Amino acid sequence: MPASQHRKQEKYHALLQSGQKITLACTDGVLETAEQCRRLGTTVHTYEVDCSQREDIYRTAEKVKNEVGDVSILVNNAGVVVCTELLNIKDDQIQRTFDVNIMAHFWTTKAFLPAMLKNNHGHVVTVASICGHLPLPQLVDYCSSKFAAVGFHIALTAELAGLGKNGIKTSCLCPVFINTGFVRNPRSRLWPILKPEYVVKELMDGILTNKKMIFAPPSARFFVLMERIFPERFMAAVNKLQDAYCEGPVQRADKEK
Repeated sequence: MPASQHRKQEKYHALLQSGQKITLACTDGVLETAEQCRRLGTTVHTYEVDCSQREDIYRTAEKVKNEVGDVSILVNNAGVVVCTELLNIKDDQIQRTFDVNIMAHFWTTKAFLPAMLKNNHGHVVTVASICGHLPLPQLVDYCSSKFAAVGFHIALTAELAGLGKNGIKTSCLCPVFINTGFVRNPRSRLWPILKPEYVVKELMDGILTNKKMIFAPPSARFFVLMERIFPERFMAAVNKLQDAYCEGPVQRADKEK
């Protein structure tokens, strides 16, 4: 199972336990995830969608609205990563990183936000990363897309407040490395490598308490604060001490060996 799919399953199971009906729209692994959710005793609707394709997202969103109804909690969780130096990344890989990691947020939100606005009720969840606040080497494209995701969350939150739609909540999840295989061999001297279950608990607690910015672990916010307060030379020393590193995701062919 792809690591990103495992992370999605954890989130969906937690939502089920909170009493929500689930609609799954994923690129792959959707049937396996749905079966696990059904074992928990809920109704699950499944759709396969390519999150890098705007028209596919819009087409699937229309099917969801016609067959299931309005979406009240939108979790933008799709993500891809390459994990290598900028000059080694192919142009189409950079394009896909942005299509999936940020542009898809625009298309899904444009598709489902109108009903939330009409009802003044809903919750838009942006799954970003600590990389949306702090840059890491070998992740220029990924960090850039996650900075954009954090910006999307902040700007959307401000826009909803300006419209007076206080019934629509927003949350942004920003975890450090998670032990799912999304990237290989992650290491960090100052951050823990998190278990998926811990991150899901932090996310669910944040959704249920309407927390705007959810750091996992919560102590990660202090690194963001340091970056804003201390001079560049100091942060360069911290980053050197941090020695954060990861390798690209395991390819399916690798898993079959």
